[in-house]
Amino acid sequence: MPDFNPYLLTTPSSLAQAMKLLHTEGVAAFPLVNHDGCQKMLAAVNNLPFRACTPVVGPKGKEVEQDFEIAMNFDQASILDDYQAAFEKQINQAFALMEPSPYALPFSFNDKAALVYKEGSKGITPHRDLLCFEAIIAILTLSGEAGFYICDDREKNNSRRYSAEPGVMILMRGRNFAGLEQRPYHYVEGVSKERIGYGLRYNVKEPVEKAT
Repeated sequence: MPDFNPYLLTTPSSLAQAMKLLHTEGVAAFPLVNHDGCQKMLAAVNNLPFRACTPVVGPKGKEVEQDFEIAMNFDQASILDDYQAAFEKQINQAFALMEPSPYALPFSFNDKAALVYKEGSKGITPHRDLLCFEAIIAILTLSGEAGFYICDDREKNNSRRYSAEPGVMILMRGRNFAGLEQRPYHYVEGVSKERIGYGLRYNVKEPVEKAT
């Protein structure tokens, strides 16, 4: 397996420091992958089988509108696997430094997706990730420009914009991070240039509940 570590800009210590924000803010944003690493990951993403997303999901009154293309849980081996392995290693080391660990060790992701928001896309409206996604949700921007926001509710109250430039990781709190149940509402809008992101999550494979 190729070594992805030279492309990572973090250390276990700096990652643990960044993740302290998940307790209070629910999100942390920081540079994770350098330019060369992003370019190599983009080349792999371009070979994935994308499809258009479902325009509206969720029950009546809690609908989520979304406008992107997605490739999910694909089997092709690529540098994306090397990125995941290197990042998981750092996460486990960071969790161990955060005594007590905010989640059971060893930790690994089992859900992956690449998303493409075309220029002028409407993005995705405020929502929370499902309860089956635990610990952390990791969204790495590989290219493009868009606004990534955390807010208090579906009405976008108290919206906070986070940098989502190429190479920047948006790390969000999933269910049961440090025993916390609450997950942050978040949305994407203002796609001024095609944005490509790569996301990793841990799905405990509980029955899928209604969107909240």
